[in-house]
Amino acid sequence: MLVTNDLMNGRAFENITAVVFDCDGVLIDSEEANRTYYNMLLEHVGLAPMTPQQAAYCHCHTCSESVAHIVPENLLDDVLAFQASFDYANLLPYLRRMDGLVEFLWWLRDTGHLLAVNTSRTNSMDMVLSAMDLEGYFFPVVTSAKVRRPKPHPEGLHQIMNKIGVHPRELVFIGDSIVDQHCAQEAGVRFWAYDNPSLEANLHITDYWTLRRCMQRANSRISA
Repeated sequence: MLVTNDLMNGRAFENITAVVFDCDGVLIDSEEANRTYYNMLLEHVGLAPMTPQQAAYCHCHTCSESVAHIVPENLLDDVLAFQASFDYANLLPYLRRMDGLVEFLWWLRDTGHLLAVNTSRTNSMDMVLSAMDLEGYFFPVVTSAKVRRPKPHPEGLHQIMNKIGVHPRELVFIGDSIVDQHCAQEAGVRFWAYDNPSLEANLHITDYWTLRRCMQRANSRISA
């Protein structure tokens, strides 16, 4: 298992034109926000809070998939009505940007890398990017609302590659779940796992500070 460290071989970073990020668990820590939101839905219809297994599922699936997973069918209409009036801005205090992310994004952009997002979020992505001061870094931003088949299907990554004009061998997808892993594998792109050593990945990222140092060294050798 290849893990980011200051002594690693720089070959892992060769021929990278584009870096695509998942959102939750990669750009932002949203576990508390997700748990709060889905537990509010359950409370609204008189159900107990999520189990750890349900929370893990909801972390990496679309909102509609998550609701269908944790809410009995006979209560879905009540939950959907509650969702329609819910103000997602109430969850912003529970979100935080990953440490070292902005510095890493600045370096990637300055060195000419293309940046994009492929997320299972549906309609809240613009609000999240704005609240986390991450607007303007990514194109395109592909959400589950912009594809017919969300992750783990590779449609989102294919859409990104078509829009920015790169081949699978030039792209890296950074994710933190088995859904992200399968998406990358189906698309034929390199997969880097963020803070989840249980996944099958070309590289395991411990933190963005170390990853940036490793890529800086590799880039300086290539440029020399």
